[in-house]
Amino acid sequence: MRVVSAIVVNAAAMLLESAPFILAGAIAVRISARLGRHVVPYLGCGCGNGPSARSLPAFAAAWIVFGPFVASARLGAAIVVERFIAKRACARDHPSMLADFAAIVPFAVGAAALAPLLPATMGSHAPRQFAVAVAALVAFVASPCALGAIGIAAVARQTAPAAAVGFLCVAGIFDLRTWMRARKHTEGHDCVAYALAATACALVAIRNGAALVNPRIAPALWICAIVFAYLAHRYRMHARPALRIAPAVMLAGCVLAAPPPTYSATETTLADAFPGEHIDFTGTLVRSGSASTLLRYAITCCRADAAPVAIRLDSAMNVRGWAHARGTLVRHGGELRLRVDSIEPVAAPADPFIYR
Repeated sequence: MRVVSAIVVNAAAMLLESAPFILAGAIAVRISARLGRHVVPYLGCGCGNGPSARSLPAFAAAWIVFGPFVASARLGAAIVVERFIAKRACARDHPSMLADFAAIVPFAVGAAALAPLLPATMGSHAPRQFAVAVAALVAFVASPCALGAIGIAAVARQTAPAAAVGFLCVAGIFDLRTWMRARKHTEGHDCVAYALAATACALVAIRNGAALVNPRIAPALWICAIVFAYLAHRYRMHARPALRIAPAVMLAGCVLAAPPPTYSATETTLADAFPGEHIDFTGTLVRSGSASTLLRYAITCCRADAAPVAIRLDSAMNVRGWAHARGTLVRHGGELRLRVDSIEPVAAPADPFIYR
């Protein structure tokens, strides 16, 4: 039951994170159908149909994290795949936002189900070929949005560079989202579905992300909630029950209490950390034999792309649960460890995640 709950919550997070971009795309298409279809894939987060690596915001993020060569190669490959390989959707009709949500559901569930595999591989010291294969499989099935893919790969690079390579070579370029046969879009509306989506967006917005999406997305969810409420009123006589699945998942994720993902942390995974740096960090204390590690999860866009930030301590600590530690990073063998100056137990924070 706990696994099912975690899958529902992670899937809901991905759907909620995509809501502002789906709304923006719908507005762009209404303004100009021809222009909207060409602009949205490049200006959004990559949560729509086709290769998500076409997203220019993700291109900028990849440039900052991985450099111009990797960013340009991913963007170019995605454009080539879309132009020459991917099957195009029928553009005769314009889908409703509910139809767009329905198209994302398989990817959201796939990402939620496979989310634990990549962090587990990162912490297992697996052979390089195995790490590449697992990361590529996760990227293919999960088909994350473009910004989420960069966030996941950035964390993987710190502990499993091979996994980051496998992930970046597939995610947003040759993943399941790209290869699924395009379906004819039909205009569909359902009063109940719009009401469910409005309620879910409002609940997350009023709780400033609710540990489901990055708080920076929360203000946009207020706009989504208002628009969905208006559409629920406008189409109050329309009923298409099949369109209620995605909004129901979104609402279920808002009300279920699911803990952060589990992970056996083994290394320091702070990006750009260096020996001698002073660290002030709060996380859960994880023990593996005589070793102790402080662990917390970081969200780039939404909970579905949560990745571990782990700090290995230089000695075992007799602390349970959440703890706050201060100290200095030191080199120990081939990894960084925290030389602890002080550590004390603290109450679990209301939001267990940190945000990039």
